[in-house]
Order: sequence, then C-alpha cells, then structure tokens
Amino acid sequence: MKKLLISFSLIVFLSSLCTAITRNTSNSNENRKIEKNAYYKELQRAKNCYCEGDFDGAEKYLNKIFEVSIDNEKANEMRNKILLLKEKESYYKKTLVNDLVIELRRAVKEGNCYEGFLFIKRIQDLSPNEPIEAFKTRLENEKELVLYAIEDTGDKNLFIDSLDFFVKEKFKKSSDYIYKLYQKYPKFVDYVGLNRCYVLQETTSKRVKKFYDDAVKCFKATKLGEARNLAELAYSLQPNDIRIRVLLDQINMEIL
Repeated sequence: MKKLLISFSLIVFLSSLCTAITRNTSNSNENRKIEKNAYYKELQRAKNCYCEGDFDGAEKYLNKIFEVSIDNEKANEMRNKILLLKEKESYYKKTLVNDLVIELRRAVKEGNCYEGFLFIKRIQDLSPNEPIEAFKTRLENEKELVLYAIEDTGDKNLFIDSLDFFVKEKFKKSSDYIYKLYQKYPKFVDYVGLNRCYVLQETTSKRVKKFYDDAVKCFKATKLGEARNLAELAYSLQPNDIRIRVLLDQINMEIL
C-alpha cells in the first residue's frame, strides 16, 4: 500500500512537472512572439522616420530596440546608414553656409538690404552660431539710410513690409510693395528685377516640393528607380536643397 502511494505521488509530481514545463515553454514562445512583434513595430516606425529624413526620430525608435537587443542586425544596419548620412548632411550644410557667407559679403558691399537680410536668415537657420554680427550691423545701418531718404511715413512702412516679406521668402507679396516704391523712388528699379528672379524661385519651389514628396513616397514603397528619377528632377531645379541631396544619397545607398 505504501509503495502504491509513493508511485501515485511520483506520477502526480511528474505530471505536474510536465504541465509546468509545457506551460513555461508556451509562455516563452508567446513572449518571443510578442518581443518579435514589438521589434517589428519599432523598426517600421524607425524606417518611416528614416525615409522622411527624420534621422533623430529614427534613432529614437532604434534605441528602444537596442535597450533589449543590442545585436539586432536590421537596427544596426539602419543606424550605420544614419551615421553616414548625418556626416554627409553636416558637410552639405557647411558647404552651403560658406557659399551663403560669400553671397552675404557681396550683398553688404552693394548695400543690398533685401538679399543681405535674406542670406543672414538662411545662414542662421543652418548654423545659428555663425559669426555674422558685423554684416548684420552694416545692413541695419544701410536700412536706416534708406528709411532716412524716404520722407513719406506710408512709404517707409511699404519699405519695411517689403523687406519683411522678402526675408520670409514671400517674394510675390514683396514684389507689389517694391514696385510701388519704384514708381516714386527710381533707386528701387534694381530691386524690381531682383525680386522677379526670386518670384520665379518661389514658383519653382512648389514644383520641387511635389517632386520631393513623391520621391519619398516611392522610396517608402521601395520603388527605388522612380524615387531616384523624381529626386533627380528636384535636384536639377534646386541643387542647394540639402534635403534633396540627402534623399538622393539614401536612395543610392539602397540601390547599391
């Protein structure tokens, strides 16, 4: 009888152990499935940011993966691409800032407040710590000289508004004000022609944005040939646009 009880207890124990092992295996498989799905979601979010040129956003999602899986192959591959692209982006910015500073010097030398203040804004957007205060001071002095030469208060306001719209790159709006000033002050004739050139750029920018947005959509859909064609069209119209240059680099990296 005692042997029977021991045998029965052993059977019950082994049965319980098998059940626990099966349950643990099942839970472990379920956890791995949940973990895999979590990785996939974070990777998809990172990819969306990556394709849109939001590298900081992509890195935020990648870091969530690295917290639990530092050796994740796809996450590491994307991180390496981002590091390379950030270096390229930094180089493009530095090159463009240098070019803008050269243009700023020219504008200051010519006493051209419109382009001068526009270049200052563009430089500060790219490199806030760029030492351009001396140029800004000279342009402010030039602005005061123009205001001093305009006697009518309404015309002074026209000049200030035209300058404000120009710097904000609303060239179509600024053109109306500049033309009104030209009708009374012949010295504004040069700015009428200048502004027309920038109005054309403003119109072109809308086409460029469409090409860029469509290129990003194709890039996300892995239609790399179409994406590159659209990005190249955008680049041909605005070769100084850093976003377009980086997108072309991204597409070429995937094609290669």
